[in-house]
Amino acid sequence: MSTSSSLDLVIFGGAGDLSVRKLLPALYMAHLHNNLPESTRIHALGRQPWDREAFLGFVQEKVTPFIAAAAREGDAWKRFLDRLNYVCLDATRAADYLALGQALQGGSDRVYYLATAPTLFTDICAHLAGQNLIGAASRVVLEKPLGHDLASAQAINDQVGRYFQESQIFRIDHYLGKETVQNLMVLRFGNTIFEPLWRSP
Repeated sequence: MSTSSSLDLVIFGGAGDLSVRKLLPALYMAHLHNNLPESTRIHALGRQPWDREAFLGFVQEKVTPFIAAAAREGDAWKRFLDRLNYVCLDATRAADYLALGQALQGGSDRVYYLATAPTLFTDICAHLAGQNLIGAASRVVLEKPLGHDLASAQAINDQVGRYFQESQIFRIDHYLGKETVQNLMVLRFGNTIFEPLWRSP
């Protein structure tokens, strides 16, 4: 992505649990440490019939418990809130993407984070393409797990691949950062009793 272009981060499921607990707090920390371009805008999408002010009230109530109070001192938190926008959108309704297109006017680089059920991935990508909201500088992030078995995962990959090149697709599993998974790594590589058992045929 171009360092001189504006960046729009678009979160489908922007008022969901993943966004509240993980995405928005992480984006705030990136903002706090100057790891977001100055022109970055964050668009949260959801079906709740909110305006921007109602969404900001939701963020103040639900997101701040997942951010250390000390990290919100000064004007950094206010400047982060200034980046936020909310678009009421039903991911399955093509007509709703008109509002998203209006919100994205003036931007160039776009990252679409699909924090939704995998069954919505195809509809979302198709509707984005239908409104000409996918360009060469666009990226899409798919939240794992993809589907419920190999066949459904392959189908999702094929369908998303109709609209995004493979180089534009990022697949992420935030559960790899959870303590349970991290503890498994310690159990294996930090324990001389169990490690040989893990690598035995």
